[in-house]
Amino acid sequence: MTDSAGRPEPRRRGVFAVFDLFVACMNAAGSIWIFTIMVLVCADVTMRYVFNSPIPGVPLVITMSLIAIIFLQLPDALFAGRVTRNAAVISRVLASRPRLGRSLMASYYVLGAAFVAILVWYSVPVLEKAWRSNSYLGNRGDFTLPDWPFKLLIVVGGTVITIQYLRLAWANLCAVFGRTVAGLDVPELETLE
Repeated sequence: MTDSAGRPEPRRRGVFAVFDLFVACMNAAGSIWIFTIMVLVCADVTMRYVFNSPIPGVPLVITMSLIAIIFLQLPDALFAGRVTRNAAVISRVLASRPRLGRSLMASYYVLGAAFVAILVWYSVPVLEKAWRSNSYLGNRGDFTLPDWPFKLLIVVGGTVITIQYLRLAWANLCAVFGRTVAGLDVPELETLE
């Protein structure tokens, strides 16, 4: 396999390989989910205008799917350096003072990990409550969805995002001291240079 620049991707080993495979599967599931939503929306529009009979629950499915897709795809996008940001300042700092730039990047990633970890911490009780009460979304008699799978995706996805932030922080801290982390080839480190 090759990366976006056409270079061969290094093979990861051990825990990183399993974790990266899990992240890739989450990303693929999010992509499949997006395609499924597109088909569902097209079918709903067709049913609505041709037969005057919309598919029940489509707005609810789309609303909940947006949250799920974000938490499925953000870990891969974050690690690959595809999260939207203004790299103008940090790119200049990295070019002129690489150790300071990597230190700032590490701080950014530690703060990101902390914020997402707080989100996960407060989402776990919500997941437990949704699981125990078997709560649902939607209207009875029309269309309902169980609530807990979406809460579970927030907790699992948030945990994986936190791990990705910590991996990036560690890689940047190692770069501050001129070291690389064995088995951790971070595409993000190349995108800003």
